[in-house]
Amino acid sequence: MEQDVKRGKSFLREAAVLTVSNFAVKIIGVVFKIPLTNILGQSIGVFNAAYSIYAMLFMLSTSGLPVAISRLVAASNERGRGREADRISLLSGVAFGLIGLLFTVLLLILAPFVARVTGHPDSAVAMRVIAPSLLFICICSSERGYYQGLHNMVPTAISQFIEAFFKMSVGLAAVYIAASRGASVPVQAACAISGVSVGEFFAMVYILAVRKFPRRSRPVYTDDTVRPDKTLIRAITLVALPVTLTAAALYFSQFLDTLIIVNVLESSGETHETAHTLYSAYTGLSVPLYDLLPATLVFPIATSILPAISGARAVGQKKRAAKLTAQAIRLSGIIAVPCGVFLLVTGKWCISLLYGADKWNVPLQMASGAQITALDSATYALSVLAFAVFFISIVSTTNSLLNAYGRQHLPFLSVLIGIAVLTVAEIGLLYSPLGIIGAAASSLICYMLVTFLNIRFLRKYCGVRLRLAGMFARPVLCGAITALCVWLARMGATVLWKNLVSEETLTRGASLFILAVSGVVLVAVYCVAVIALRAIKEDEIRLLPKGDKIADMLIRRGFIKKTGVE
Repeated sequence: MEQDVKRGKSFLREAAVLTVSNFAVKIIGVVFKIPLTNILGQSIGVFNAAYSIYAMLFMLSTSGLPVAISRLVAASNERGRGREADRISLLSGVAFGLIGLLFTVLLLILAPFVARVTGHPDSAVAMRVIAPSLLFICICSSERGYYQGLHNMVPTAISQFIEAFFKMSVGLAAVYIAASRGASVPVQAACAISGVSVGEFFAMVYILAVRKFPRRSRPVYTDDTVRPDKTLIRAITLVALPVTLTAAALYFSQFLDTLIIVNVLESSGETHETAHTLYSAYTGLSVPLYDLLPATLVFPIATSILPAISGARAVGQKKRAAKLTAQAIRLSGIIAVPCGVFLLVTGKWCISLLYGADKWNVPLQMASGAQITALDSATYALSVLAFAVFFISIVSTTNSLLNAYGRQHLPFLSVLIGIAVLTVAEIGLLYSPLGIIGAAASSLICYMLVTFLNIRFLRKYCGVRLRLAGMFARPVLCGAITALCVWLARMGATVLWKNLVSEETLTRGASLFILAVSGVVLVAVYCVAVIALRAIKEDEIRLLPKGDKIADMLIRRGFIKKTGVE
């Protein structure tokens, strides 16, 4: 058990490094987007058009690469084949560097055509400015996969921070100077997006420089076996291609909102302005908040667990791999539950704090005769998405687990089925009285289905015994108790603010106060609940910082049972 706990702590420590990095990156992203929107005003659409093309090419060129490299390097390193791990890194760097170069050249040449086809001709200059970043990120992603395979998440975390820092600082400085000198809209958008290319360049320089100072980022050289280059390239492709297709399918599920929501709402009788405002509120307010907490707190677990399980399987340690699998899924769920609770109970105040409530609080006249504000519609949608937080977190982790078990085609199958159901459900629910909330409900249905399919695949094809009810019944009960307590705390904080400060409770100051009180109560109540209801096990507690001391103390006081003791 002691050895298992040590290995478990390793992957959780790696996840913690990425969590801190992701949190910093998300904060920088918010700090960047708010003043950028104020500077560009209505011209923000030109920036978004160029950035969306970059995001699509970025996803296609990098989504599968770090996963493939991480998995293969971890397996080679576990066998002591350090030379093979280095060879995998070299081959992937060259191959995907060429892919990145190809995407860069294509975007430089075809930017005017792509801009016209997408309906944003002014974005061509910005597309060309961001094009070189595709080369930089491909090289950077290859190196990240190498270090992740060696269980070192620090280069990934620092390079992500460098990207975000230069994206914000260079982008804001450049667009401010351009706007102050009266530059045209295309030039302003190009200046704003220049920070992305600069950030990716310096991130690439940093992560390549790390190779010169390896320290603990060295593989184990006890076996000189190196498979032929052709075999290694084939292995990289077989892993990277399905993962890329899965990421493409997930990206397409988000793109469906662009294709479906406004058109269906207009067909159901809403005016174009109302439909567009509801769409903007949903995609601009609800969805970013829904993505924020899982991406920051849960997704790093998926990144960190893959090399750990790949390494265990490479040396035939099936029991260790199965235990890590169950721990990763349970920890993802245990963390996701309070995230969902927080969005469910305090969604409106989260929106108010980050985006401001005033411009979203204007009533909209619906076709049914009812009135609703964009803020309220976004809040209702976010309340539904709060339940989806749990399922998207499990999907992220189980996708990574299936990749680690060599079943990388199965996540693509489950996501494809989920998207088909999402499309049908979204169209039907948007036509229903739910309106825009139907878009959120369809996402919930999609990720519930994908979760159950992935769990079934892990049971059937990977031989891992998993029961969702047994794994999460108590954490969900703890979440329900916490939700009630946070709701009472939020009500109390609101009353206190009204009596002591102002009747207005949707200002940024009021929202910060209410969220702070709610957050403290959430953490305190949830931690007490999971201990009191024994929703977390001894070996899982030992994975936490100071976990050994906490577990020993709780065992002595009878709050938890020692693992294996009934």
